[in-house]
Amino acid sequence: MDKYDVFYLMKRHFQQTGEVMDPHVFAAQFSGAFSTAEGVAGILMFDEYLNSEVRGNGTAS
Repeated sequence: MDKYDVFYLMKRHFQQTGEVMDPHVFAAQFSGAFSTAEGVAGILMFDEYLNSEVRGNGTAS
């Protein structure tokens, strides 16, 4: 997995549930599937996505 995979997994979960994936669940499900650098990069991309949603909509939904 690369940073884009991490980002899209988190984004899909958020869009389906309206919630940010629990970090413990994420770590348990995908442990060893990506490097730390790729994981951090994907999480930062997801964070920017959430920030843009709030700026655009006033809420992250």
